[in-house]
Amino acid sequence: MEKKLGKFIAAFDVDGVLIDVTQSYHLALAETSSYFLNQPVDLKEAILVKTELGINNDWDATLACVLFHRSGRPWEKYRSFFTSGLADFHQVYRLAEQWNVVLPDYRTVIEEFENRYRKHRDQEKLRIPLPLLAEIKKEADFLGVITGRTREDLDFSFNRFSLHEYFEVILTEDDLPTPEYRKPSPYLLKKLLNKVGSFEGACYVGDTLVDKLMVENYNQAEKQTVFFILFRHDLNQQVKSEHLALFPEEVLEEIIRVKHRPGR
Repeated sequence: MEKKLGKFIAAFDVDGVLIDVTQSYHLALAETSSYFLNQPVDLKEAILVKTELGINNDWDATLACVLFHRSGRPWEKYRSFFTSGLADFHQVYRLAEQWNVVLPDYRTVIEEFENRYRKHRDQEKLRIPLPLLAEIKKEADFLGVITGRTREDLDFSFNRFSLHEYFEVILTEDDLPTPEYRKPSPYLLKKLLNKVGSFEGACYVGDTLVDKLMVENYNQAEKQTVFFILFRHDLNQQVKSEHLALFPEEVLEEIIRVKHRPGR
């Protein structure tokens, strides 16, 4: 007789996983950086700063772009001051103070970025089609979302794509007590799993080093095993993962694989 598996949880990042944001958040990053520098910032350069420094938050990535230009340092030298996956606005402001570089106020950065993002958000597309998401929902007992988006930004896109019905719990930037609890802190992953209660297996589908570190930090702190599934795209080629999805259909395949992994 086949052993019946206990409750299995599948949680997802949003940007770069559920939704393609190359024509929304990425454009806003370059445009907001250009605004503060009063000069054009190439889109590829803005994305390079974000991905090479392992910055998960686009507001922080904007600051890092501005500091890079105003510091006058060559890229390789500038990059050496950051630890990939751990860079955030605190570190950017500290470096700016050390280098006597003036940066815009964080609230101003957020306001200017959000204004630009909301001009582009209608251009977003789904990465995981709804019929496939429905198949994933049949396979997992519980679906959740952990994202760095604000609730307002998430609700707009989720309403547009009719995504809310697929997820039991959605956790956003607004659910954090302070910015220090953003990924790679395991705070939101722990909060999501606590909401579920008892479970026998779980995975998180992400697309960045920061997503991977969040899962690793949770596993280390809680002495549990949540599997990380990397959804590959052009901007995360440097991130390695045992469980890798190159196409949307492979996300479902990897979820099934970790769900039925021996010893679960």
